[in-house]
Amino acid sequence: MLQRIESLGSDWLVERVGAMADSIERIGPVAFNEANRYLPQGVSPRPGFIRYDLFPYLREILEAFDPHSNVREVNLKKGVQVGYTTLLESVLFYYICHITTTPAMFITADKELATARMENSIMPMLVESGMKHRVRSADVTNTRKTGQTKDFIQWEGGGYLIYTGAQNPAKMRQFSMPLLLKDELDGWPRLAGKDGNSDSLTDARASAYWSVRKILRGSTPTEYPSLIDDAFKRGDQRVYKVLCRACSWPQELRMEWRDTQGGFKWELDGEGVLILDSVRYACNSCGHEHYETDKEVLFSTEHGAFWHPTTAARERDVRSYHLPSFYSPYGFRPWYKNVADFIESYDREGKQVKDVGKYQVFRNNVLGEPYYHAGGRISAKEVSAHRRPVYRMGQVPNKYAAEFCGSPVLFMTCTVDVHEKNLAVAVMGWTVDSKCFLIDYWRFEDDNCAEATSPAWVRLAELLESKVYEADDGKKYSIALTLVDAGFSNAVVTEFCAGYAAGVYPILGRERTAKNQSIKEFAEFKTQQGSTGYRLLVDHYKERLAPVLKRTWTEETGQQRPYHFNAPVDVTTAQLKELTVEVQRLKEDGRGNTSMEWHRPSGARNELWDLLVYGNAAVEILAWAICIGHFELETIDWPQFWEYIEREKLYFTCEGTPNA
Repeated sequence: MLQRIESLGSDWLVERVGAMADSIERIGPVAFNEANRYLPQGVSPRPGFIRYDLFPYLREILEAFDPHSNVREVNLKKGVQVGYTTLLESVLFYYICHITTTPAMFITADKELATARMENSIMPMLVESGMKHRVRSADVTNTRKTGQTKDFIQWEGGGYLIYTGAQNPAKMRQFSMPLLLKDELDGWPRLAGKDGNSDSLTDARASAYWSVRKILRGSTPTEYPSLIDDAFKRGDQRVYKVLCRACSWPQELRMEWRDTQGGFKWELDGEGVLILDSVRYACNSCGHEHYETDKEVLFSTEHGAFWHPTTAARERDVRSYHLPSFYSPYGFRPWYKNVADFIESYDREGKQVKDVGKYQVFRNNVLGEPYYHAGGRISAKEVSAHRRPVYRMGQVPNKYAAEFCGSPVLFMTCTVDVHEKNLAVAVMGWTVDSKCFLIDYWRFEDDNCAEATSPAWVRLAELLESKVYEADDGKKYSIALTLVDAGFSNAVVTEFCAGYAAGVYPILGRERTAKNQSIKEFAEFKTQQGSTGYRLLVDHYKERLAPVLKRTWTEETGQQRPYHFNAPVDVTTAQLKELTVEVQRLKEDGRGNTSMEWHRPSGARNELWDLLVYGNAAVEILAWAICIGHFELETIDWPQFWEYIEREKLYFTCEGTPNA
């Protein structure tokens, strides 16, 4: 059947679709869905025939898919829980059950997701609405054909839907379609094999029907470069404006407005926990505060809410819409959840990101914006501000640490970066909340560190086995944990570490995990000698630490924040510059997949940066060993970890207490 339609040619289908648009009774998509589409209990908190009073901002977007509308493309950049799935399914419901004659293609990230959407959403939608009988084979002479296969469905009237994944360019080339529904665009590869940009490739399927085409793109953004953000910028970039219930000032909902008191406000309890009922939105003009229960009136078009284009579209008949999660209807995602995500990821007072991973989720899921990994290099001025005049190399300033870090140094780590002609070695002291003091930093030079007999390795062994640091409060420390980079001369590093029963481990860096894969900052591996080593997700630590090194702090501001870095007054400028040479940049793998990578310019010295990363990993490995290995907890309990090692004096001696 599909081959027979293709053989008739695109001119025939354009003429047919155009004639159909002129002849059908004028029932728009919103009216048709409200009269015919039924939402059962479990699908909606308000079961019954769909009413767009719940999603009033979707009315205009859905009406663009009336064949009489001159809008040809709709690009929706969105947060979560704003009704996009309802929108997409409503478009399809309208074309299956009312227009009936138009072929369509539904494309999402991969074929498995497309099939799941068909089986779990689209077909049940037809069944619950009493429209299952519409699905039927074009071959009416064969009663065994149901009109549904693993690749497409057909329906009464001659229309059909092909559903596929964006990674299948061959499928995209086979058919020409006047209706394209593109789902979760930022989950697509930018390139579809050797065929070019995947979004443009699918657009070509509608080029034969330029005057009657309808294209819906929708996605929650992920990272720059973003397909949905690119598509949004091609349109007129509409925002949904609501009217203040007090002064009627029209405004889009934002997290905060610069230079005004507008935006979201909240209170915390005595323990710093968000008071959920305190979350409200303040008008950008008069400051009137709106609460969750005001959503229905605020969003209502009857109350005056409307879509406002903010620019002229780059291409004719292309509309684009931005819909953050702030517009999730009452009874769906509450405002307090958005605020809680913001608090966990961002320091509003300090205007700094607290957790890069969580902040990206907030930008994507709540703001509906792609995340840009800051590529700006850390400046020499910024890292110079981390010098502390209270101590020098080899000293442990515990009195200072206790006052400004929440505890004295609780243990020492040693990290080693191996090169052909030197070992870069750093000793770091760690207080509660992983605040770091650089205690010593050397290069053990030798002509050939790739040999196990090199004097550089002898010096390292002496440091690990004999060195004891005494702090200004009398506490004494040996090295608690050592990590040695095995990327260069793996055999020598592994042999050296295997000479220790515990506490000295080889490490290897590993690539960033794929999207949607859970992050494991480190993972054990077994060496050829049977000893333990660790693979580190170094980019994860670098993304955490880069904002820390940019962070300003003085004694007047009080306690240091977690992960803060401190250096002795006599650390050289050249040594500190090793923290500044790497920069983030975009990397593409040749298959259309992009990611951010940390790049070191050729010949630049970055050893201290790497050693700081290894040191932070060492803290987490130690916490994992105690919380999960010793106490058999399911996850690391950081307060318990810090309290336990300080109470038990595990890694230091004082007043005759033996070192563990």
